[in-house]
Amino acid sequence: MIKEISDFLHQFKTKVVESKDIALTYNKEIENFARRIKVDSLDKEYEENFLTILGYSYRLEDVSQRLFYTFQEAVYAIDLDRLMKNEELERVNCIVYILVLEVILNEYNSKEINEELKQKAIDTYKVIEERKAKENKKYHMYQY
Repeated sequence: MIKEISDFLHQFKTKVVESKDIALTYNKEIENFARRIKVDSLDKEYEENFLTILGYSYRLEDVSQRLFYTFQEAVYAIDLDRLMKNEELERVNCIVYILVLEVILNEYNSKEINEELKQKAIDTYKVIEERKAKENKKYHMYQY
């Protein structure tokens, strides 16, 4: 399944796909991948990663922009993982980005946002960013 997801995302390496085309043409495929991920309980295994990426996507208010840019980020991440031959990160990115894309597609198509999930994702993203800021601050202290 991971290979299928990776191949699906990687096919867009040299293409730009608009939000409406993602929603119309690839929605069912993304939903099917997400369903298979959930059947294998991989969504639970990578929940923090999922919430972090989803939280990051909420920096954009417009759902159309969120869908477009998150899709582009997913393609870029898979391409980079393949170039670096990092199979574990490719696996994580396939799982996480498909789950995030599924949520954004649901918002795009229904025009409704799961506010509880949104808040949880934003909070998770903030915690990760604060952790990174502390690490960076520690390293900057040594530069003086």
